Amino acid sequence: MNDGKSIKKNGKLATIFVARVALIAALLTVGKMAFAAVPNVEVVTVLIIVYGATLGLPYALTATLVFCTVEMAIWPPHTWVLLYYLYWPALALVSSLTLRRANLVRTTVFAVIIAVVGSFLFGLLSACVDTLFCVANLSPADLRKYWIAYYLRGVYFDVVHIISNGVIVAVLFAPLVLMVRKIAPDACSIVSGKFKKLSKIGGTYERDAEAQENCEEEIAVFKVE
Repeated sequence: MNDGKSIKKNGKLATIFVARVALIAALLTVGKMAFAAVPNVEVVTVLIIVYGATLGLPYALTATLVFCTVEMAIWPPHTWVLLYYLYWPALALVSSLTLRRANLVRTTVFAVIIAVVGSFLFGLLSACVDTLFCVANLSPADLRKYWIAYYLRGVYFDVVHIISNGVIVAVLFAPLVLMVRKIAPDACSIVSGKFKKLSKIGGTYERDAEAQENCEEEIAVFKVE
């Protein structure tokens, strides 16, 4: 009897997880397509950072991998495939491990730093992947010269990418975090590091009352600031 109930509850949890992953992965695809006409300006970075900070690694990483796979179905495969599967999951991992903090203002600063540094590394990694795939038969010395020339040719686009992501994350990170907290209150929140993982009681989820109060107080303080 208990085993049957447990299986049913686990099945419900799995269904919720899959549905959420599908939704947030779709938002990544839609967000990318919405800014496709603007070179090197995107919202994928801020969305993945928010997912990692609020929903945690299982959601963020899975949604990111789904997003990368969907991109392969939409666009012709090229060197970007390897770049995407390396960079976006890494961003989800870093965000999940470093941004689950109690102070939202301080966390926003860390999020901006991650976005700026990550965008810079994205440009470097992109140049490395393109160089290795296109001219792998060159000598090490010539390969290095080619990479430098290739990277410098795209510096303007990298600068646009870095600055735009820094601004976008600075403006949208905190509001999106608060929005996710309202939509998915059962997820661990960065707003209050005191939130406990949910415990099942009588088939329903209950949150720690003190943690909830602390969370609401910090949100109120942030809004005032």
